[in-house]
This record gives sequence, C-alpha cells and structure tokens, in this order.
Amino acid sequence: MTTRVRTRVAAAVVAIVLGGALALFAATGPAVAFFSGGLFLDVRVESPATLVARGAAVDVPLEVTCNAAPNTASVSVTVTQRSGSGVAQGSGFAAVGCTGSGQQIRVRVQATSGGKTFKQGTAVATADIFGCASNFSICGNETDSQTITIQR
Repeated sequence: MTTRVRTRVAAAVVAIVLGGALALFAATGPAVAFFSGGLFLDVRVESPATLVARGAAVDVPLEVTCNAAPNTASVSVTVTQRSGSGVAQGSGFAAVGCTGSGQQIRVRVQATSGGKTFKQGTAVATADIFGCASNFSICGNETDSQTITIQR
C-alpha cells in the first residue's frame, strides 16, 4: 500500500473507533446524570388515546420519568389531526410528581375553541417535559412526538 492509502485507512479506523466510543457513552449519558444526582427528564407518547365528550378532548397516555426538584415537572401535550377538510388541534398541561421511576399518566388535550373536534383515527401527538434540578442551577426539557391512534 502507498503512504496515501495507509493514511486514509488509518484515518477511517480512528473515525470508526471514536464514533463507536461516542455512541457508547452518549447512550449512557442520561443514566449517568440520573444516578449521579443530575437532572433527568424523559417523556414518551403512548397509544391509543381516548376520545372525551364526543371529540371535545382527547386523553393522551404518556410515560414520564423525572427526578426534578422540588419533586415536580411540567408536561405539555399537543395533538393535531386531520378532520375532514380541516385540522383539529389542541393542547393540554399537567404537573407530574417526580419519583425517579417511570410513571404512566394521562393528559387531557382539549380541542381548540371554535375549531374542529377530534375523531377516531390517527393523529400526531407531541409531548414536552420541563423541570429543574434541586438547586435550580440546571433546567431542561425533553420532547417526544409520535403518530397515535384515537379511539372511543
């Protein structure tokens, strides 16, 4: 092999090794933060959601994990769904008690006043969790967006 080819092969090997190391440690970052007393926030949109009051609202299930202080975090959810020739949209909010373990919660998302109502079918739900560490020196948020099924 020529020197130029060896240099390229060596550079490729170094890049692969460094990329693998980054992927290994990046995946464990939140867990390390959680167990070392740092801030940990996680939210996952789940399906199916349930229609409420003939489409005036939807109850969206979430899995939330957090260790924010003083023991609470804020969760917001938006839902967008095609409804006939228009779009049904809405949002909802909740405070969640942070236990450090995964919790199943439901957030009621009310359809926008004067807009379309939700119906059975598919929609896009986006959830956001916001919280701060015990001394409020670190605050953060995490977001998840999923296509969900809405049912009665």
